[in-house]
Amino acid sequence: MTLLLLLLWLAAEPQKPPNSAAAAEEARQAGSPEAPALYRRALAANPRWEDGWWALGTLEYAKERFPECREAFHQLVRLSPKGGPAITMLGLCEFGAHQDDQALSHLRSGQELGAGAPAIDKVAKYQLARLYVRRGLFESALAVLAQLAQTTGEKPAYFSLAGVAALWKPIDADEVPETDRELVYLAGRAFWYAAERKAAEAAEAMHELVTRYPSSSGVHYLSGSYELTEKADLAVDEFLAELKINPAHAGALSALAAEYLRRGDPAQGLPYARQLAAILPDALASHTLLGRLLAEQGDIDEGIRELERARSIDPNHPQPHIALASLYAKQGRKQDAARERQEFLRLKDRDGRPAER
Repeated sequence: MTLLLLLLWLAAEPQKPPNSAAAAEEARQAGSPEAPALYRRALAANPRWEDGWWALGTLEYAKERFPECREAFHQLVRLSPKGGPAITMLGLCEFGAHQDDQALSHLRSGQELGAGAPAIDKVAKYQLARLYVRRGLFESALAVLAQLAQTTGEKPAYFSLAGVAALWKPIDADEVPETDRELVYLAGRAFWYAAERKAAEAAEAMHELVTRYPSSSGVHYLSGSYELTEKADLAVDEFLAELKINPAHAGALSALAAEYLRRGDPAQGLPYARQLAAILPDALASHTLLGRLLAEQGDIDEGIRELERARSIDPNHPQPHIALASLYAKQGRKQDAARERQEFLRLKDRDGRPAER
């Protein structure tokens, strides 16, 4: 072959396209604005490239392009349906896109499966707590925030969210009226110190809160919850003080009913449980508490009816099942008792919940 023919042959040979995945990675590392487009091109060629979907999703999340971020992580979750970090990021993207129902579901699943990197987990817990507060699920929000306090330490920036949850205010922390900001901040600080197990700081902060705002709704309930483990009588006084300010405070009613159940004093607890069930007729806890107190007082049939109602509200919660197993056994309903105990054990093993007696 002559030199001229060789040059013509080389010129006619099609050039190999560059490695699109490598090009996308290089663009991302360089901070190029072209990186998302390059990832999409690479993913169109290889839609099973999980690292590519993750990279694209995080790029879009960083730019607050939440619909695009959501789509990328949706594709990743399809490939890895049990991947906790991917499900968590999907939830965060949905939160940014104002899809609260989907975000709540995926952020909860992400917590169960493991959110992955601490930085992602911290943001996920914070946003999950915000979603719980919006729905009035204050105890769930506080449980998540307590975990956050124990892993991140003192974070004054989080006090306002903790405060609206602790005071049972169904609003975002940035929507607190100016007149309530100090109240909310102090409540959040007191809760945060208690969650961090800083006993001296928590006691001082709680005292300051109650002293400054003795007539504000939620303050005495928070104080009572703080005192309940070590000073149950003082806690009861605080819950009663809360009911004088807000007779329909579900937390105080529930706490009093549960405390008198623990003490074996159903006559004292029943009025609070009945009022709680009237206020929250569709809540599992309402009918579980009422059913257990009725049974403790000797009204087994009525207790069973309340617990069966609780079970129908949430068949996947173990507590009504174990309570029903005990009451069925007292009535000689051996097969029903065995069925409920078996279901309780199944749910406990699935959720990793401690056994209840």
